[in-house]
Amino acid sequence: MNGSPNGTPSSLPTASLRNITIALGLGSTGGAIFFALSLPLPWMLGAMAATSVAAISGAQLAMSKHLRNFMIAVIGVLLGSAFTPDLADQITQWAVSLAILAVFLVLLAILVPMFLRRAGYDRATAFFSALPAGLTEMTAVGSDNGGNPQTIALTHTVRVFIVAFAIPFLMVTFAGYERPDTMSAVPRNVSLCDIGLLSACCIAGLWFGLKIKFPAGALAGPLMLSAAVHVSGLTASSPPEVLIASAQVVLGASVGSRFSGLTLATSRKILGLAVVVTIGMITLSGIGAIILGPIVGINSMALLLALAPGGVTEMSLMALALDQDIAFVTTHHIVRIALIVMIGPVVFAALEKWRRKRRGVTNESQEWPPKARGPGA
Repeated sequence: MNGSPNGTPSSLPTASLRNITIALGLGSTGGAIFFALSLPLPWMLGAMAATSVAAISGAQLAMSKHLRNFMIAVIGVLLGSAFTPDLADQITQWAVSLAILAVFLVLLAILVPMFLRRAGYDRATAFFSALPAGLTEMTAVGSDNGGNPQTIALTHTVRVFIVAFAIPFLMVTFAGYERPDTMSAVPRNVSLCDIGLLSACCIAGLWFGLKIKFPAGALAGPLMLSAAVHVSGLTASSPPEVLIASAQVVLGASVGSRFSGLTLATSRKILGLAVVVTIGMITLSGIGAIILGPIVGINSMALLLALAPGGVTEMSLMALALDQDIAFVTTHHIVRIALIVMIGPVVFAALEKWRRKRRGVTNESQEWPPKARGPGA
């Protein structure tokens, strides 16, 4: 696949059976190697590492959108099982941490675009590259507002990649990590009724989440239905570990495949800025978690996972692997994405309107929407 004139991938390779099979094969191999080395989140990070290296080296990789959504739905069902009947009392205590999250997002929406603007990005590209939400949503909205879609997509891909790798290894280094030694091929103590309920949560939740276009709908829909049946006490079961491992391979391979068509020589500036921005976000969330966690009575590790600017699925899996409060972390990331997707475009439009008013622009067609520019324009 050829890159754009700016050096960023102009489009992903066709999701042909061959490209998908290669991605899954590489992902499975990478996951198995990471698993053998007892590394954290081995199946997702191993798949991500193997496919990223292959994609950057020129391999044509792709992932089926339908397969990815289904596997995300499986993880949603798993995460929903963390919502137990005694969770209601805890939810009321999350108001403070959600307020911290809101302040954190405001800081990011101010500081990161300022940095990227100084680095040469246009306003729309800088703003929508800075908001840590879904890659698809931010790329689409940013493009509609005149931003460079390739730059925005690559920036968010790098963000998800770095956060997914950095957080687990930092926590392994400073907090220790023990990976389960066994993996069951079938659910333990699961009846046919349990299998039916979990399957219904997965399929119906996936359809519902995508149908209403809910933020992170492929995850949120199954998660909400799974949480409902678990909180109500209808089942206490979860998907088998082998299926969860397979879902992680697909998820990791999906992220790695996004680097297909990347030209390192001409994308160096975008990659460098994305790395700097992501490290800054991680540092800010880490400082906030360490300082504010003890003050508000929240485990600092859980708060870091809740504030870290990673993908909701990846961060929730980290909470699972690191034995943190899955419901707490997942809820915060779904709220984060919902806030950004719903409020971000409105804020940007308001800022643009205010800027035009200050400059005395009366004919909006002169500047709105602004033309998409290159990453260094």
